[in-house]
Amino acid sequence: MENKILAIESIDDFIEDLIEMRGLVPLDKHLLHLLFEIKSDIPLHTRKFLTLCMSLLDDGNTRVPLDAAQFTDMWTRKWNGLVMLRVSTAEEDIDENAFATADDFASIISEGIQDILTNDFSAIMESRETDTESAEDSLSKPFILAKRPNGTHLYFTKHFDAKCVIEKAANILFKNGRKPSKDEIAQCTEKVANMCKLKDGKKFIIKERQAEAIIRGQTENLVVTGGPGTGKTTVVLYILWNLLASHSEMLDWNIYLAAPSGKAADRMRESLVGGLSNILDEQKTGDNERIFRKLNELESSTIHRLLRFSRSKGCFTFNRKEQFPKNSIFVIDEASMIDIEMFAALLEAIPEGARIFILGDSFQLPSVDSGAVLGEILKVQSGKNFSVKLNESNRFDDRSNIGKLAAEIKEVAECNDSNKFVPHKFTITGEEPVSENENTSFPEFKDKVLYKCLETDDKPLTKKEEEKLIESFIGKWSEEFAKLPELAEQINPQRTGIEADDPDKIETKRRNDIWRLSLTKRILCAERRGLRGIENINKKVCSKIKSLWRTKKKKEGKTVQWDDSGYFPGQLLIITKNQEMFKLYNGDTGIVVFDGNTPCLMLKKAAPHRKDLQKTRDDYVFYPLSVLPEDSISTAFAITIHKSQGSEYNHVTMFLPTKIGHPLLTNQIIYTGITRAMESVTIIANDDTFRAAVTTVSERDTGISL
Repeated sequence: MENKILAIESIDDFIEDLIEMRGLVPLDKHLLHLLFEIKSDIPLHTRKFLTLCMSLLDDGNTRVPLDAAQFTDMWTRKWNGLVMLRVSTAEEDIDENAFATADDFASIISEGIQDILTNDFSAIMESRETDTESAEDSLSKPFILAKRPNGTHLYFTKHFDAKCVIEKAANILFKNGRKPSKDEIAQCTEKVANMCKLKDGKKFIIKERQAEAIIRGQTENLVVTGGPGTGKTTVVLYILWNLLASHSEMLDWNIYLAAPSGKAADRMRESLVGGLSNILDEQKTGDNERIFRKLNELESSTIHRLLRFSRSKGCFTFNRKEQFPKNSIFVIDEASMIDIEMFAALLEAIPEGARIFILGDSFQLPSVDSGAVLGEILKVQSGKNFSVKLNESNRFDDRSNIGKLAAEIKEVAECNDSNKFVPHKFTITGEEPVSENENTSFPEFKDKVLYKCLETDDKPLTKKEEEKLIESFIGKWSEEFAKLPELAEQINPQRTGIEADDPDKIETKRRNDIWRLSLTKRILCAERRGLRGIENINKKVCSKIKSLWRTKKKKEGKTVQWDDSGYFPGQLLIITKNQEMFKLYNGDTGIVVFDGNTPCLMLKKAAPHRKDLQKTRDDYVFYPLSVLPEDSISTAFAITIHKSQGSEYNHVTMFLPTKIGHPLLTNQIIYTGITRAMESVTIIANDDTFRAAVTTVSERDTGISL
């Protein structure tokens, strides 16, 4: 967008140019034109200002401030990010100075705000004096103008209503709690230890904060937060067990396990079942047999499926009028990923008297859609205490490099002080990190944080130079996965994997072997497009793996005939859109195997844990790729950091954007990415971009106040 575009007397050109800059989505153009039809006398500068508002609301904010200085700050971050995004994803080198600056929008912002605050916009905006949602039978206007002592904000009406619903429901469901005494914590810790099997000859000892949450969960609804490995699901398991043991009537209650994605829901169920396996067998007998069976047979679902969307009614079956039964317990995981409208729909469907436990990590990336609800509800202004923060990780202890870095990144986000972070100074030599200070001995850590800068001097890389370096790096990275096609060709989708069909367990072993290999490592990217985006990197990985497989076959005197479908054996794929019919959900990953000439997707989906059902298969399922829409699957050797949430890999390689100010160079991006790794993480960045990522805390304005 050049300066002359800003002055052009056409709102369509202004909108189209923002769409080209990826500051708007095409649908926004239709929504804006609808607004301009409803109120046709809006001046051009105010139309442009409303276009900027739409752009900021697309970023996940639920409101924008009608204060010129505050709005300008938000727009400056947004615009500079769009310019950096355009530069970084361009195929050729382009000059940043060719674009307008954020200052060039100053008159649009100041005049637009003045116009809205002083003139009549009641055709498209409703002034709301109190935080109450719209009446059900009212004809809502697109925007809410909320004037408060701390400032005036413009909301989408749907987001303002959702905010009000969450505030009202949360105040009903969550009460002010109390911290248990040290004696209570010691008794709880001992009780759990006596329930569990020994591990390496030692008792299973929960952390103090876990004990606090288990105790409080007997009488309170809770929000339990914590990073990876802090034991959120363990806490819920013993909350549920103790509730059922202490209140026999709850054995007849409904227990709902749900998460924003099917993948997260399945993982929560698997984690609970895994926790049950650690309980002593004698604890599962007698009066406890029903408890064990009930928890072992729990099913999980997405929140969307839990609320049961009715296409005929155009709304959820469970809602504020038709709530769930009061005799219900809800466990909601990965709450950071829940957008404001879904959070509101969930909470208003839960009746007073039901039990609810919300789990999540507020330092991870927020929802793809609007809002950052988990973080907002933890900022309690009233002083009420209804959350427990788990702060000790079983995965990342004092010997964990990844854990130390994650803690430092979180500290920057908590205090919002960029001066607290000093970039680590490690480079990669072979596979081992070596301190740049030769006199510094490298301590014995159980995991590694490795840094690699593709640039070798102070001169920035050209696009061609960068592409060549990335191709070389990806070529080496892909070598371990060159075995995937060989393993995939040995898989027979026709066999069930059960003992009658696979008495020697060879088929199941082959499936387990390729599955374990597929999870050993992953490339995570902030971007989708550009040289460091998943599209380019996946293309290069596939090309390299196929090349290595052809070479191996040629040495054996064989040839490889790739099928016309475009897929190859061992290719990793990810589901990008829910396929309810097949119980496949956004984020599920699988491996391509062939059934004769038919390419299939192999996924690990555990069979139901029910004693009354005979097991009919092992933990793997197969779907012909022809039944899945092409736009619902994509290659997954590299995935976006957003898609990686909830996943774990032994080794993670993370590509960060190269331009400071890039909208995806943030604290939440790097924290989410590094905490997916269990053994090592390699960060592809230079000192400046790495520091910029850690010290740039992305904030969304959701407006929730509890």
